This record gives sequence, structure tokens and C-alpha cells, in this order.
Amino acid sequence: MYKSARPSLCRALLAAAWMLGMTATASAAEHRLEIARSYFEALHAGQWDRVRALTGPAFRFSDPTAEGHETVITRADDLETFLDYMQANRPDGDAEALVEDGFASGRHVTLLVRYRGRLDGEALGTEGGPRGFDVPGVTILTVVDGKVVHHLDYVDYETLQRQLSDPAAGSDPVP
Repeated sequence: MYKSARPSLCRALLAAAWMLGMTATASAAEHRLEIARSYFEALHAGQWDRVRALTGPAFRFSDPTAEGHETVITRADDLETFLDYMQANRPDGDAEALVEDGFASGRHVTLLVRYRGRLDGEALGTEGGPRGFDVPGVTILTVVDGKVVHHLDYVDYETLQRQLSDPAAGSDPVP
């Protein structure tokens, strides 16, 4: 067994190396979180060139919660297909997508988001005049080499559809 003449110095050096590693990991996680926030904000602001700059060549999109909602895309195997959908389906009127919180763990970034505003029921294939909506969602992005390569959404479409089609659900849940 190796014995050091200065065990406290060895412990101090090991502790410093560990702290440097933790700082580097935290810094990398913060960087991935910033990339994810920038991507999400650019996507929902219609800044298509910025979205392209923040995504990798093997980009994929999926939203398993959109299944059964005919007007919502459930998957796209490339960025251009996804952007074509986003451009064609940008809501008219007052609608916003906000990042409320988020964290990065490994190469995945989880964003807790909120979609709110006013839309016609037509947006989800229901009837109804302009009504307010306010629904939560979760966006999980995979960031590799500083680029978003996978976008996975979970959105409360059931509540959204109810708010847009049912006057009794609250005609204007948005403050």
C-alpha cells in the first residue's frame, strides 16, 4: 500500500480535482440548458434561421400526446418537415409559449413550459369562437455537441381542446 508523506495534501488535491470536475459538469449543463431555452424561444417566435442554427443534421421531433388530434403533428424525421408544419400552423392572434423552469441532466434538457393565449377552436379541429387557453407541457430536448438533435413534447391537449370548445370550461382562463 502506498503511503504519502503528506496525506492531507493528497486529500486536498483530490478534493480540488473533484470540485473542478463538478464545476465543469455544472457549466456544461448550464450551457445545454441555455441552448435548449434559445431553441424553444426561437421556435415559438418563428425565428426559423435561428432554429436551424441551433439544431443538428439528424434532428427528429415527436409528440406522443398529439396522437388522435388530427391538426397536430405527432412526429417528424427531419427538421424541414417539422419547420414546414410549424410555419403553416403558427397561431394567429394572441398565443405564447413560455419556459417556466428547466434542468439539464446528461445530454437531455427538460423544459417545463406553458402555452397560453387566445385561439379559435378551429386550431384543434373543434368549434368555438376565440377563447382563452392556458395549458402546461413538458419539452425534452437532446443536445449533442451544442445542437438540438431530438425534440420530444408532452402537452395537455385534452385541457386545450376542452378550453377551446367548451364555453363552460371557462371562457377565458388567461389573466
